[in-house]
Amino acid sequence: MSMPSTRYPLSLRAIHWLTVVAVVAAAILADTEEHEGDEGNAVSSVSAMPWHYVAGLVVLLLLIPRIVLRIRAQVPPIIPTPDRFTALTARLVHLALYAFLLAVPLLGWLQLSYGGEPLMLPWLGWQLPALVQPDPQAKELTEELHEVLGNVLYGLIALHVAAALWHHIVRRDNTLKRML
Repeated sequence: MSMPSTRYPLSLRAIHWLTVVAVVAAAILADTEEHEGDEGNAVSSVSAMPWHYVAGLVVLLLLIPRIVLRIRAQVPPIIPTPDRFTALTARLVHLALYAFLLAVPLLGWLQLSYGGEPLMLPWLGWQLPALVQPDPQAKELTEELHEVLGNVLYGLIALHVAAALWHHIVRRDNTLKRML
């Protein structure tokens, strides 16, 4: 009889950390684009936004195998076992993270589609299909939702990181080690 693993499978850990890189890249690229042309900043000849779109697509594409692997993976136990409130809170935050990792990139794609802008993959020159017909009012709404929910996602991520550090430093359990 084999001992249960103390860590998530390598595939799930890899997708988790690739998602982290993609989310951080998307945030940095959006912020870079927002500040291009500000007084004192040199205007770049290359827009950061196509790369922001790519980072969002990577988040979206990683989400499917991530959810499948998470459902199929044997979850390594947290030692010592957390109380029921902590376990429930963790479950709810994870579900919210998955929902926002789906909603935010989709809203970005919808925003482009409603604006009549193509979603291009910069290195290949491929254009992904529009999800909807152009609609300026819907573009404004999805743009606002994309930004607001993106900021909520960043808050959830901060909560997730804080909880992982709390588990590691204060509770001294193996929660963080399971994903490293």
